[in-house]
Amino acid sequence: MTTQQQFLDLLKDIEPSPSTVATCSSAHNTLRDSLAEHEEFGDVHVRTFLSGSYIRDTAIRPTLVDGVLQRPDVDIIAVTDHTTEDEPKVVLDAVHKALVDAGYKTLTVNRRSINVKLVKVDMDVVPVIANGDSYLIPDIHLEEWLPTNPPAHTQWTIDVNSDANGRFKPLVKLFKWWRRVHLADIKRPKGFILECLVAEHMSYSETSYETIFASLLEAIRDSYRGYVTLGMVPFLEDPGVPGNNVFSAVTADEFKTFYNKVEEHASLAREAHNEADDEKALKLWRKVLGPRFPASAAAQRSTSGLANSLLRPAVGVGLTFPAAQVLPNKLDGFA
Repeated sequence: MTTQQQFLDLLKDIEPSPSTVATCSSAHNTLRDSLAEHEEFGDVHVRTFLSGSYIRDTAIRPTLVDGVLQRPDVDIIAVTDHTTEDEPKVVLDAVHKALVDAGYKTLTVNRRSINVKLVKVDMDVVPVIANGDSYLIPDIHLEEWLPTNPPAHTQWTIDVNSDANGRFKPLVKLFKWWRRVHLADIKRPKGFILECLVAEHMSYSETSYETIFASLLEAIRDSYRGYVTLGMVPFLEDPGVPGNNVFSAVTADEFKTFYNKVEEHASLAREAHNEADDEKALKLWRKVLGPRFPASAAAQRSTSGLANSLLRPAVGVGLTFPAAQVLPNKLDGFA
C-alpha cells in the first residue's frame, strides 16, 4: 500500500532548489533593471512583471539531458507604451536592441518574445501593451497584436489552489513530472495547458495524492477518447482570455501521443493504487512516476535493518577490537 508521505517526499524532491530560485531571482531582476534604464527603450518602458510557472509556483526542478543540467525558464512581461499601430517586428526588435546594448549575448527573436540564454537560466522577454484589464501581445508571424492576460493566469492558479485546499499546485507538479518522464520528445501539450487540464479534471474533495493522481489520469482518458478517435484536438477555454483555446497550438498528432500515454498510465496508476503489497505497488508507481518515486518509510527501515543485520553477526565470533583508537599510518600529504 502506498502512503501519502511517499508522494509528499517525491514532491519535495522535484521542487526547484533554493539555489535555482536564487539564480532565477538575480537574473530576472538584473534584466528588468536593464530594460528600465536603457536610454531608448526606457522611453516606452512602463513596468515589468513575472509570468509563467516560476511566479505561479507550478515549476519543477530542472532536468538532466545527456548528463547536462537544463536551465530553468523565467518569463518576463514588459509593459510598453507602444500601440497597435506599431508593427510587432519593430517592437520585438526594440527589445532585442535594448538587450544587446545591456550586454546580453545569446539572444533569439521568437514569434512573440526574445529569448535570453545565460549559463544557468533561460529568460523570455515578452513586450505587451495594455488593453483595458488585459494586454495585447505582438505576433510577428501573424503580424497582429493578440489578447493575453498573464496576471489573470497567476490569480487563477491562486484561486484554484485555494478551492482545492492547497492540492492543485502540488498535483500540477506531479503531472508535469509525469510528462517529463514519459513525453519529453513531444513539444506540446505542456506548461500552462497541463495546469488547465488538472484544474478541469482533478478531484477537489479527495485528500490522498495517490487517489487524486490516478483519478486525474482516468478523467482525462475518459473525457477525450472521442477526440482522439476522430483525430481532433479538444477545446479547453483559457481562464485568462475567455474564448481562447489553450490547445490551439497543439497538433492532432501531439494530442494523440499525449492521450495514448495518459490512457496507458491511467490503468497502471489504478493498478498501483489498488495493490496491497508494498513492493509491488512501489514498482508500479515507479513505472508511472519514474525511478525517483520513493519507497515507504517502512521499506526504508527494513532495508536499513537488513544491512545492519548483515554486520552484526561478525561481532563476537572471533574478531577482537582494541580498547584505544588506532591511527592509520600514512604518507605525508595523503588526504
